Amino acid sequence: MKPKRASIGLSGVAGVLPAATRDLTELASAGLLTSAAETLAAFGFSRAHIAGVHARLDEMAFDAASAALSDAGLQPRDIDILIWASARHENQVCRMDDPRPSPPNDVMPGFRYVSAWLQNELELHEAEVMAVAQQGCSTMFSALRVARSLLLSEPERQHVLCVAADVLPPDAPREVLYNVISDAASAVVVSRECTTDRWVGYRQISRGHYWNPTACPQEVVAAYFPTAKALIEQLLSDHGLQPQDIDVVVPTGVNRSSWEILLRLIGIPQERLYQEGPSFGHTMTSDTFLYLQRLRSTGRIASGSRLLLFTYGFGSSWCGLLLEH
Repeated sequence: MKPKRASIGLSGVAGVLPAATRDLTELASAGLLTSAAETLAAFGFSRAHIAGVHARLDEMAFDAASAALSDAGLQPRDIDILIWASARHENQVCRMDDPRPSPPNDVMPGFRYVSAWLQNELELHEAEVMAVAQQGCSTMFSALRVARSLLLSEPERQHVLCVAADVLPPDAPREVLYNVISDAASAVVVSRECTTDRWVGYRQISRGHYWNPTACPQEVVAAYFPTAKALIEQLLSDHGLQPQDIDVVVPTGVNRSSWEILLRLIGIPQERLYQEGPSFGHTMTSDTFLYLQRLRSTGRIASGSRLLLFTYGFGSSWCGLLLEH
């Protein structure tokens, strides 16, 4: 008889958005949008949350991680491993002011990793530190997958804290392929013997053919729906489930019409898509967990409900995660 696997779930979930926002009209006036504001409004967007001097990436990551620990009812000493995740390379290092400016061409500032800063600031003295990258907007999904794998392979580990954050450079465009981009951070505690949002299954499809999205944006758009459909159908099949067995679809912040199309292609009823609360746009790595935090806080999810989380990341990777609440 096979040994029973540990029950692994998401014991804590939190997300943070910067308070400062710019609406579509302001973004268009600043030349930060490609499409007309009216077009993006029709897709469900209204504004972008933008970090600044009062909401830096590292500070948002700290706040999200602290909130996730609180949600899980844990102390810093309880965390065995910290995993950092971000979609963009510049968000791997701290960009804080340095009273001793570095000389030109100094390579040392490139080693000021956010993961190490976060471990120090959170006082995670018992934790080991690592990072996951190069998965685009699906990087946080990969971090959770690594966290679960570590808990399964190393029985002495109990809790892994995954933290993600992405902030675009100042005055960077705020639209990517008809999606409005916000800055944000999120954090998830993955825990052994946890029955809250218990991990059921995971699937990923990677297509390196699309490694350069600036050279093939239309090809990426064309591949998005058929690949997403194939991935989700395979994930459901892996666990003997039908589309109607999914109780809640936890979305990303990409345009609303794309979710309606995807659910229609798969056969999941449209009313299963979680859409409550104001839109914050697409935050790269943190969308799903901002929505999951919001959903968990309502207290309206019945025990045993099946949750489907799906995302796509440039690179390109399509990822799906099944949870049981």
